[in-house]
Amino acid sequence: MENSFDNAHFSYVHRGTFGDMAQPKPKKYEITETDYGFMAATVVDVRNPPSAFQVTGVTEPTTTRTMQNHWYLPFCRRLDMQYPSGIRHIIINSATPIDDGQIQMVQLLYRNDTEADCPAEMLIAWDAAIIAEDREILESTDCDATLDVSLKLEAHMPSDRPGLIMRRRLLELLAAHGETEVRRGS
Repeated sequence: MENSFDNAHFSYVHRGTFGDMAQPKPKKYEITETDYGFMAATVVDVRNPPSAFQVTGVTEPTTTRTMQNHWYLPFCRRLDMQYPSGIRHIIINSATPIDDGQIQMVQLLYRNDTEADCPAEMLIAWDAAIIAEDREILESTDCDATLDVSLKLEAHMPSDRPGLIMRRRLLELLAAHGETEVRRGS
């Protein structure tokens, strides 16, 4: 779930789709914590290659996404992206743990355009390319991320704030049910 809210990875992880290596500075989220998790809003600049023209509804080489990104504790997200064309692209994810090292990701896409505007096959191919870019990075990282950041096992930067909130809230959820974090090797 942290990856879903990490604006710092767009420029280099998604350089084959919408990321812009010339624009590596992440945009800041305005975050509002809720009883269910949080809502994070921002506007990001993205590349708009020809393969995305029908996805975004514009033909300029760059465009913006106005993003309303909701995290639902513990493993769900709803991302509402709006482009200047008026197209809304809503993604709902659920990352279900299968075992200590694997998840099953379910993703649903909703849009306010028509099949004539952007064929489902094109949209699925676009999102599949983005998911493949994320998968390459995520599968190369240690899945045993530390929830308790007070242990100072990692360094963080401002764009990690959504992930740090997630970790804190997950620890609170465990504690509310009489559980604690169990790390590999502990």
